[in-house]
Amino acid sequence: MIIRDVRPGSIAEDAGLKAGDVVLEINGFRMFDALDYRFYGGDDFVTFLVRRGAETLLFEIEKEPGEDPGLVFDEVKLGKCGNDCVFCFVDQNPPGLREPLYFRDGDYRFSFMYGNFVTLTNVGPKALERIIRLRMSPMYVSVHATDVPTRMKLMGLRKDDRLLDKLRKLHDGGIDMHTQVVLCPGWNDGAVLEKTVDDLWRLRERVISLAVVPVGITQHRRGLPRLEPVTPAYARDLIARVERWQETRFRPVTGTNWMYPSDEFYLLAGRELPPAEFYDGFPQIENGVGLSRQFLDDFMEEEGDFPEALRSPRRLVLATGTLAFPFMKDIVADRLSAIRNLDVVLVPVENTLFGKTVTVSGLLSGECFAEGLRDRAAGDLLLLPPDCVNTDGVFLDDHDPDWLSRLLGVRAMVFTGSWTEALERLESEQN
Repeated sequence: MIIRDVRPGSIAEDAGLKAGDVVLEINGFRMFDALDYRFYGGDDFVTFLVRRGAETLLFEIEKEPGEDPGLVFDEVKLGKCGNDCVFCFVDQNPPGLREPLYFRDGDYRFSFMYGNFVTLTNVGPKALERIIRLRMSPMYVSVHATDVPTRMKLMGLRKDDRLLDKLRKLHDGGIDMHTQVVLCPGWNDGAVLEKTVDDLWRLRERVISLAVVPVGITQHRRGLPRLEPVTPAYARDLIARVERWQETRFRPVTGTNWMYPSDEFYLLAGRELPPAEFYDGFPQIENGVGLSRQFLDDFMEEEGDFPEALRSPRRLVLATGTLAFPFMKDIVADRLSAIRNLDVVLVPVENTLFGKTVTVSGLLSGECFAEGLRDRAAGDLLLLPPDCVNTDGVFLDDHDPDWLSRLLGVRAMVFTGSWTEALERLESEQN
């Protein structure tokens, strides 16, 4: 690894390390990437074996435990997934989206660093040892199926990747794991799902949770294997089955529900969302498990701070995906409408980019909002779902809320998590 920079005044600068030096080993271990630096660099005594030109130099640094020596390396480059899953969402993308959306992420390091789910199919013995040695815990593992023939067919594998052996290795090495199954009706449900649950349950000491997520099907599947969508009746049956397992198997042993259907199952089934206690600390909230419940609870907690009335009449337009529309209407829109001088218009936006079968708000593009809100966005403020833009503030199709504002003639704002802030912003808008 090449040192890109040395922070001025740092211990590393005082020791004589320089930008351009190549770190060969840190504390006697080969320097593979910045994760090694992050792990070993936290020790109170750190050695760096460095190549500088034709010389090989050894630097020894004594410091406080946890103190950063002050070296800067290039960001970890993302490893690519080599699977060919029948349900892969990347393969169902239309043209014209942001370039990163066409990249299949399959890097175990990003699983630890950012909570990305990986299949471990490209993880060999050395990588497993490294995960254990660097204590990369927890890991987030996409299991999908443990039945070998099903797994090979579902994920496009040419041979058994011995997933259970890998999970046992991580289990025995003290690595916690959160797992998921993307449920494809007719492929990995029924007896196959039961086997998957049984196999993961045997590793429950380190397999902390299992999420079940419905397969996402877009209108761009030409040439891909046929998949059936999850129907409301299917969702109700799945929830009932998981609830039986929770009651008879999981809670009596672990004290937790352990296995969690994602929010989409409850919304598709027309079921009331479970209470916050159901989610046992929300271990998979970034996977859409309990996110809707947390959103509603945050709203109801903040509701007590709402004003009884706005200073002057205002109209707030709320845009949402079609899946969330019922609970947004019954709870959020109806309760906001109780504020005097506030007119709330809730608009369900259909997905014209991926098709009507994709109903979550996070996959709505700028053009989806433009088309769905045309002639329906008249108001003082348009509030967009919080997950519809990336960290750079742009939609899937590279448009941004300012573009939408200009197009629709109304100020567009992405919800930041505070309804009080949104109401203050609404009142500050000029008529």
